[in-house]
Amino acid sequence: MLYFNMAWRNIWRNRRRTLITMLSIIVAVFLSAIMRSMQEGQYDMMIEGSVGKFLGYIQIHQLGYWDDQTLDNAMYYSDSLRSILDSNEQVSHVVPRLNSYALAAGEEQSRPALVLGIDVEAEKFLSEPQSRLQAGSYFDSNSQRSVLIGKEMFSRLNVEVGDSLVLIGQGFRAMSATGLYHISGSVSFPDPQLNKSLVIMPLETAQAFFGAEDHLTSLILIPHRISDIELIRTDVGEKLSADSYEVMSWTEMVPELIQGIQADRGSGMIIILILYMVVGFGILGTVLMMTNERRYEFGVMIAVGTPRHTIAVTLAIELLLLALVASAIGIVASVLVSWYFNVNPIELTGNLAEVMETYSMDPYLPFSLAPSVFINQAGIIFMITLLFSFFPLIKASQLKPVKAMRS
Repeated sequence: MLYFNMAWRNIWRNRRRTLITMLSIIVAVFLSAIMRSMQEGQYDMMIEGSVGKFLGYIQIHQLGYWDDQTLDNAMYYSDSLRSILDSNEQVSHVVPRLNSYALAAGEEQSRPALVLGIDVEAEKFLSEPQSRLQAGSYFDSNSQRSVLIGKEMFSRLNVEVGDSLVLIGQGFRAMSATGLYHISGSVSFPDPQLNKSLVIMPLETAQAFFGAEDHLTSLILIPHRISDIELIRTDVGEKLSADSYEVMSWTEMVPELIQGIQADRGSGMIIILILYMVVGFGILGTVLMMTNERRYEFGVMIAVGTPRHTIAVTLAIELLLLALVASAIGIVASVLVSWYFNVNPIELTGNLAEVMETYSMDPYLPFSLAPSVFINQAGIIFMITLLFSFFPLIKASQLKPVKAMRS
């Protein structure tokens, strides 16, 4: 307790020196945490944009569908399958889909199209097509004979709301699929490829078009919490026959997204390592300045009989307290700034916005509020501070009293 009291009084004896030392640590924690928060926020938005808002975090298919995505591998949506999914308390919504390809034609133009059959109500909890309308209106029922078209295709086919769209394709088990549908409106998704080729139909209308009544190509499970994904996948996988169904999480469906994030995270770590080196030597310089200013004081203490280890221990406690308090302030400051930009993400414009849209991302730059981002950065800067404090400690413990008092 004596060492702690001595250290605490020494800290506040020269407040300017203390504040300079603390400021260098606070800035280091703040900059590293803000940088990581911005990076992780981008990754979260990338995953949410491409997975959480269209693909879904968990999908169930007929066994073999993911490797061979044809209508012939569609699954029968039985009552027993429905009851198994409804019984899982971690699942908030089940979104059924039937999708395949067809040729879409207006009066003068035709284009290849991805035809997506959706449950009109359930889809509102995933891709939210009702909020992405550019023109027209959303569906009223699953049997409505209408379609919504991606905005790029809508423009290329040169059609208007209220016109008719002809669809020609191949249905379930090589059946012929043809139909004439009313165009209810156009929709816009962040993914430009979807906007160029997407035709959305109510589920029962799509099943009738493809001749696949009561069949689906995928069932998407929306969890209450993202952290429950693996729990749901394991639970549902155990209840369904492995010979008939495949239950896949988003990490299995889009591994290239994970690899891209890991590669980008690695390049970001190189930048942040350079930041660690810069702030580390900045902290070392500040601590050395603090120690050298007190050479005369240490020399007098040794001359009057103070043990050298007492000086070293007191100085170590001072540095430890400074690092703890400054790291805590750095965390609070970075959390406040990150919270503001999480609630009010930076809007990107011009070429940057176009680049973001090519990656299926909204043109915004949100910050992450994950606790690990701030705790990890504060912990790393804290350890760097302690590491660079060893040199001044050794120097103080080896001080020659006469030489120190003359300096």
